[in-house]
Amino acid sequence: MPRIRHVGTYLVRRPWLLAVIGLAVSAVAISLIVTGVTFGLLSASRTSGINSLAAGAVTLTDSAVANCPVSNLFPNGIATTCTFTATYSGPTPAYMAVNVLIETQAGGGGTRLYNPGDSASDLRVTVTSSNPAVTYGVPASATLCPGGAPSGSACYELDNELVSTSAVTSAAVGFSVSVNLPSGSTAGYQGGAAQIILTTHAVQSASNTLSCTATAVAGLSCAPSGSFTWS
Repeated sequence: MPRIRHVGTYLVRRPWLLAVIGLAVSAVAISLIVTGVTFGLLSASRTSGINSLAAGAVTLTDSAVANCPVSNLFPNGIATTCTFTATYSGPTPAYMAVNVLIETQAGGGGTRLYNPGDSASDLRVTVTSSNPAVTYGVPASATLCPGGAPSGSACYELDNELVSTSAVTSAAVGFSVSVNLPSGSTAGYQGGAAQIILTTHAVQSASNTLSCTATAVAGLSCAPSGSFTWS
């Protein structure tokens, strides 16, 4: 607080003191006004309403069919099919894709059941979807096996295969995995096994425009380029 000088004891008959007193009073008055305004600004407060913020999310669920074991395949070319539905429920627009992983092991015949180097004889795998109708690529290049793969596995994977080149706000995509052994399959495949694992995923499209290193095509892998990301 400013120090206020009391002026009532000065004699009125001294004009020069009156002048001095007048200046002093004026200075005090100005100080009080400035101080009052400053004090008011520092002490003012206002409370806004409650602001709730939440980041957007993408929600993807699968149907109840999580496993579809197939056994006793014979080299007759007859297909066995398993299906499941992946449902994207938004609420934000998103791009959908699927990863295809095949883990394969040899049996008594000594040859792993899935063997891309012998396309005439090994396990035939076809992956398709409905709504939209798409046929997806199957992996042909070996990759590191994930943890939990059966002992002796060789693994093949193809990731980020586009369900559609357009973002969706809601979709129920029916996936089908069809397998068969061609009639020309040899005895080396006897007792072989394979696990086919599909992983569907979605990524929001806002400020994340689809961009692939190759032309974006439904059913083909989209390796992200530019600012686009699947994460």
